[in-house]
Amino acid sequence: MKWAIRDLLNPVVTRSMIFGANPFDIEYILKKIDGIKVMSGKQIQNVWLGEWAEKIRKYTDLARQAAESGHRISAREYYKLAAECHYACFMINTEDIDKKAEIYDGLVQAYRQYIACCDNRVEYVEIKTEYGVLPAYLHFPDDGSHGPYPCVMTYSGIGSCKEELEMLSDPLTKRGLAVLTPDMPGAGAAVIRNGIKCGGPMLESAFDSIYAFLTERPDIDQDRLANFGLCMGGGYAFRASAKHPETRCCVSLFPLLMNFADQNAIPVWMKRGKWSSFQYADDYLEGMKRIEEGTVACDFLMAYSDDDNWMDTDASMRLYNKATGYKEKIYIAEKPAYVSEETIMHAMPVGEQFHWVKHRAADFLADRLAERK
Repeated sequence: MKWAIRDLLNPVVTRSMIFGANPFDIEYILKKIDGIKVMSGKQIQNVWLGEWAEKIRKYTDLARQAAESGHRISAREYYKLAAECHYACFMINTEDIDKKAEIYDGLVQAYRQYIACCDNRVEYVEIKTEYGVLPAYLHFPDDGSHGPYPCVMTYSGIGSCKEELEMLSDPLTKRGLAVLTPDMPGAGAAVIRNGIKCGGPMLESAFDSIYAFLTERPDIDQDRLANFGLCMGGGYAFRASAKHPETRCCVSLFPLLMNFADQNAIPVWMKRGKWSSFQYADDYLEGMKRIEEGTVACDFLMAYSDDDNWMDTDASMRLYNKATGYKEKIYIAEKPAYVSEETIMHAMPVGEQFHWVKHRAADFLADRLAERK
């Protein structure tokens, strides 16, 4: 039973590690989970959140001490560790919406403290849509004074947030690209604070509003724009590129289109419950059919795996075949490690390989957007 209990947390552990949570911190807390005498979902949640709260206090105190001593690099790294701990808590799908919002507010605060210590400029921005405001960050590769910059728009899906998109933005800013990381409908502050649920019309408005926002930025090069997404965000990247043919290139890592996916493989907790209902618009599946419309003529890169239990290879190839221009694909052959029959998830295969896939994706984008010196 020891590993069966850990298996319940496989999806949470995988996503936490993608974002950067320290593996030794994770193992320490999993051992605390192992020590629970009377096992229940509520008890697992309480131990997980409580132990991470201790880690948050530790790293936040270290960050403050470093900042007070003038050690900006250490302060930055400790605030990032604290943000990663908050994110591990945010991955728990608690049915207490107020608690979820409280956890997210902690993540936002820690992340803002982290970016305030970064060498490159990261600007908080708000994007007005027909359904409300999408909070976002605009990451620059430097101090932001050398534009106009090529820009990559990044997307993730349900249960995510703009802070998580740091994992997509970091390898891109290091290659000289600006990166926009928005809270899409149903994600982060867009849904928690602004009430924008995830649905086809909301997403369509978001895509158009994001492009409109960037056209008003003189520090962004309108001729060098790209889309980059993971999971549902991979589907968003494809649709945004289809809607806006001026897009230079598109990358989709394990794209998820809900009406392509095997609905029987999607776990119950993603379909029902207070948190799921809080994120999804009415007639969600019907509305998401709009995201499947169109073809992409720009350069396209897609990552996929036979171990994706939501979007099987045939479903992934259906999307790949909708790209009509130059295209490449990355096949993930490695078997996921953090899986069990009950908890394997769509994003695990690419998530566990993200540490090397992200560089292939970033190079693909940089080759098409960055000026070579």
